[in-house]
Amino acid sequence: MNQTLPAKVLVATSTPSEYISNLATKYGLEVRVNTNSGSIGKDWNFGYSCADTPYVTIAHQDDEYMPDYSERCVKAAKKYHSSRPLIVFNPPVNYVNGKLVRVSFKNIMRGLFIFPFHFRECYRSKFIKKFILLFSNSISCPGVFFVKGNLGDFGFSENLGYILDWKAWYDMSQMDGAFIYVPKALHTHLEHENSATSQQGLEKLQREEELLLRQIWNGKLIPKLITRMLSFAK
Repeated sequence: MNQTLPAKVLVATSTPSEYISNLATKYGLEVRVNTNSGSIGKDWNFGYSCADTPYVTIAHQDDEYMPDYSERCVKAAKKYHSSRPLIVFNPPVNYVNGKLVRVSFKNIMRGLFIFPFHFRECYRSKFIKKFILLFSNSISCPGVFFVKGNLGDFGFSENLGYILDWKAWYDMSQMDGAFIYVPKALHTHLEHENSATSQQGLEKLQREEELLLRQIWNGKLIPKLITRMLSFAK
């Protein structure tokens, strides 16, 4: 609500409550209720489908956005309009159990994986887009700014419980269009014991990661090695 470039805000939920209604009334927001829930993917797809604007961000209920988030993302999308942008993304400010984490194995790895974007902000190359996703999900989900008009019938997987965002970026990497990077951290990403990520359990998480990595690498050995490496970041 405090964006320097005002944005239309919709509240999408599969669990309507008095708290949500009161909050929406306070800020004059429309509430859309998903009656066909059952998975995170269904909830995200519902929220995404509710938006009738050219640009969309799926704002999770436990993440925050810097006041210049929408302004910088819109500016980047328009700057590279001729490259047919698919998404604009930025690095997160990470909090774990309410504590700011400045340096972590996960942050270091994420920064290394997206190193091509430290030299250029925009890439249409399918090889580069796929390259940054070869080893891990290097794109923070709540910080993704979707250019809806260029994404066609895009939708998140409704069968995955943890890596549906990684799978979505990988599918997008094969599409004609650009990934754009804004090097400034424009959102916070909170991890805590009660988050959906934590509730899935390490075993299911690793199983989903390995299945996607097998698709990416077209084999079994390398995915097993990468999955083991990723387990140290959990």
